[in-house]
Amino acid sequence: MEIYQLQYFIKTAEVLHFTKAAELCFVTQSGLSQQIKKLEEELGLPLFKRIGKKVQLTEAGSVFLVHAKKVVENIENGKQAIEDLNEMIGGELRIGVTYIFGLLILPIVHAFAKQYQNLKIVVEYGTTEALEQKLLNNALDVVLVISSHPIEPPIQKVPLFISNMVMAVSKTHPLAHLDKIAFKKMDEIELVLPGKGSNSREFVEELFQKFNMTPKISIELHSIHALLQMVENSDWATIVAEKALKGWDQLKAIQITGVATKRESFMLTIGGYQKKAVKLFMEEFRKSINES
Repeated sequence: MEIYQLQYFIKTAEVLHFTKAAELCFVTQSGLSQQIKKLEEELGLPLFKRIGKKVQLTEAGSVFLVHAKKVVENIENGKQAIEDLNEMIGGELRIGVTYIFGLLILPIVHAFAKQYQNLKIVVEYGTTEALEQKLLNNALDVVLVISSHPIEPPIQKVPLFISNMVMAVSKTHPLAHLDKIAFKKMDEIELVLPGKGSNSREFVEELFQKFNMTPKISIELHSIHALLQMVENSDWATIVAEKALKGWDQLKAIQITGVATKRESFMLTIGGYQKKAVKLFMEEFRKSINES
């Protein structure tokens, strides 16, 4: 059994298409198919059901996939450990962030790109649940989230900061003179909110349901940058974590009263060996947050 055979198998299991998998592995389809066949012969069970052009994992394939991923991950970790010993910060640093971290993460990414020129940095935005799943699937190295649900092993969490949910409006908005507003008055205000599925939206929806409120939601946007830009140039309001407003000087944060608004944020990783780049990034990001 060879490592490249496991890599071919994993890629085929991900895309469920021999031709696509071969292209992604930079081999011919016949070469990929032949190596997977050898793997099946060695294991004594078929890993895929081949129905015409369609491919599905067999029960044996599903079981073997879990272990194959662990083997490949361990080998990659071993390579990274050797590179770390030589003080070579290279390879990829894959960071997943929820939208609150949009501007917060940019200075660290910029500094890392300048300092470690052999390191490729990939930043992916998404919802908390989606990013946690990618972390579990080894598609990300570290994830920055606001999370209200328990984090279970093998995911490990490092507390970052607590941010209050606030109502944000343009400084020219009729309500911009307020410092506080009761949550129960939110159904009187035209809102632009983060799209459904985001942790911040779920938090707000739960409060609306709790108080039997029917909010006036004019627009939903999954991009927090686009959302804040729209609020900045209109008479709409939004409800976001206050930390997300860093750098938005034309927006006013108004404290929400009558409900608990504190949200905890965490840095998530998978237990075990960590790339040196991940450790350095975690240190630098926490230092940056504490200084801001």
